[in-house]
Parts: sequence; C-alpha cells; structure tokens
Amino acid sequence: MKIGDLVRYSEDAFVGRNNPRDDWGIVTQTGTHDNGHAQCHVVWFTCDNEGWWNRESLEVLSETR
Repeated sequence: MKIGDLVRYSEDAFVGRNNPRDDWGIVTQTGTHDNGHAQCHVVWFTCDNEGWWNRESLEVLSETR
C-alpha cells in the first residue's frame, strides 16, 4: 500500500462482527509499528474517523500510480 491508495476494511478484519466494508478512505502515511507490523494512516471519507491500521486489516480498492 502506498500514500494515495483508496482502501476499505478487509473482509478478514471483521469476521464474526458487524462488517463496515462500506467505509472507504485514503492512505495518508505508511510506517511500521514498534511490534514490527506494517501500518497505514487512513482518513475515512464515509465516517468521521482517521488513524493507524495494520495493513492486513485493509484492502486496496484503487492504487495510485
């Protein structure tokens, strides 16, 4: 994932819970957490939220070039 990619929550991130897969956001930063997990900072368009999520919890809908 790169800055500018359009993303949503991955299906696997919400197994057994309410699935907010209609929430779309844009990656604004990338980095690595202290525990070694790759993370992305996402600003969500469809809800009033932003923050850091593990890359495994996100699915790219549209990649930047």
